[in-house]
Amino acid sequence: MMISNLFKLFWQYIDIICFLAALVCIVWGCFLINQIAGLFSIGISLILIGLEAELISSQSN
Repeated sequence: MMISNLFKLFWQYIDIICFLAALVCIVWGCFLINQIAGLFSIGISLILIGLEAELISSQSN
């Protein structure tokens, strides 16, 4: 019972987890290119995360 509830909760947020994992991989790859590209990718990632948070909060209202 508890494991099935945990699995249902995880399944609700799997797209957000995959989105964040993809951003981490992109930022890591940009830092492997050079530091300036890595810093720009952090900025873009933070903008995307902020937009996603606003989208989620507006849907819950």
